[in-house]
Amino acid sequence: MSDPEPDEVASAGERRERRRFAAEVVYTELRGQILGGLVQAGQRLVEERLAEEFSTSRTPVREALRRLEGDGYLVRGIGGSLQPALPDVDSMSDSYDVRMVIEELSVRRATVAGDRSALSAIREDWVALSVALSRDGFRIPGPDFVYTDERFHQAIAAATGNQVLTRMLSELNDRIRTLRIQDFTTPDRVEATIAEHLEIIDTVLLGDADAAATFMRAHVQRSALIVRERATAARSRMAGAGE
Repeated sequence: MSDPEPDEVASAGERRERRRFAAEVVYTELRGQILGGLVQAGQRLVEERLAEEFSTSRTPVREALRRLEGDGYLVRGIGGSLQPALPDVDSMSDSYDVRMVIEELSVRRATVAGDRSALSAIREDWVALSVALSRDGFRIPGPDFVYTDERFHQAIAAATGNQVLTRMLSELNDRIRTLRIQDFTTPDRVEATIAEHLEIIDTVLLGDADAAATFMRAHVQRSALIVRERATAARSRMAGAGE
């Protein structure tokens, strides 16, 4: 069998890139609809309908749905159909209790014996983010900011050198990510989080473990309160849409 001609290879590459772009569009749009409670609870997401709605083929739709399921936005219903996952508010308190313990331990260990160069790099990143926000009105789309927020907490844990602690925090983040996204649905929470992160990392670098733990506890508690309020509202909207 002869090798494909260069133009055939380029054409195949272009088709893959178009599918990748289409899948990203479908993923982003559907995620926004789910988080906004615009998709009915229990509603089956059908590839053919979505392909027609987004004017694309079923392949990018299938890729987007697979990604949404992997990220916890969709669950399998009766018969294996995909449908929106309702925010699990009932288990939120337990998850945040565990997160509180892990985060406090992480920040205390980082203050006492953390990698100073790594901690300084964390501060530099968040100062740059704060400056960009103040200077340019920079905004990170709310649902995407949860990943930026996670990187801050994961970086502090990694700076402790405790691999078990770092892994436990990562696993917990995977479990509660769809809940935590409710914390970043408005620009004011993005701004407040940047300020709170700088407060935490500055105290860590000053070497005050008690103050750093206090700031971290307040930060996580504030997030928990907002997440509970917004997740409850989102659950009500989704359930109401399904009636």
